[in-house]
Amino acid sequence: MNKNKYVFTKLVGFLDNFKFLRIVKKYDGDKYAKSYTYWNQLLTMMFGQLSNRESFRDLIVALKAHAGKVYHLGIGKSVIRSNLSKANEQRAYRIFEEFAFFMIAETRKRRIQKIFELDGHVYAFDSTTIDLCLSVFKRAKFRKHKGGFKMHTLYNAEAQVAASVHITEAKVHDSKAMPEIPYENDAHYIFDRGYNDFGNLYTVRVQIYCAIITYCLVAIAQHDMKLELSIYEVLQILGISLTDKNSLRDLFDKSNFKNVNVLCDSSEPNLFNL
Repeated sequence: MNKNKYVFTKLVGFLDNFKFLRIVKKYDGDKYAKSYTYWNQLLTMMFGQLSNRESFRDLIVALKAHAGKVYHLGIGKSVIRSNLSKANEQRAYRIFEEFAFFMIAETRKRRIQKIFELDGHVYAFDSTTIDLCLSVFKRAKFRKHKGGFKMHTLYNAEAQVAASVHITEAKVHDSKAMPEIPYENDAHYIFDRGYNDFGNLYTVRVQIYCAIITYCLVAIAQHDMKLELSIYEVLQILGISLTDKNSLRDLFDKSNFKNVNVLCDSSEPNLFNL
């Protein structure tokens, strides 16, 4: 029975569906959802991330191209661009945030390994500014003609996955995000000079947390399947195979691909443009 499922569906099997639904219930998320649930929304966004779609429009076109497969991919009924944009804008991002942190914790438990001769864990902290269209996201004004927000990420160097994420307006100085770091005793933290503050050592969040969930899912699958491939290589292979019906083991068999680095241009999940 499993052999007739799509690669995307098999990959989603590594997600804790019950945990996600418990979080949705906690926030009463699906109370007003008639058919397009939070789970459908998550899978839609994950399909876009894994297939390297560059915009909502691009994602909808891809789903239409696979219209006969959408139900079996777990995405549910076909969704139009305006509905997807509205869902990402209006639905409770806390649901995706909480599940993202759950996925981060699960990934760290599986993948953490000692790579430094130090007693505590090793973290790196840095930020990334993500540009937004100012005419669409007026609240995200950064400069006179530019919009954006900043994602401050605490990276676990041993597990090779984010340990924590904090989102601010793009104009917020890096050092202002330092109080949000969940500090551990005996851990080691690496910063660049932008964080040299010795006195003190919000609009497209659903997409960010869906991207984090997607990356963690791939990292978990790579670990649990004991693949001798990097996450980069796994992402590249998945990006062109989501609607195939190969087994995951056959899909990642080294004999089945060559020059994986040139299969796709993007090496990791990206955020969609509108």
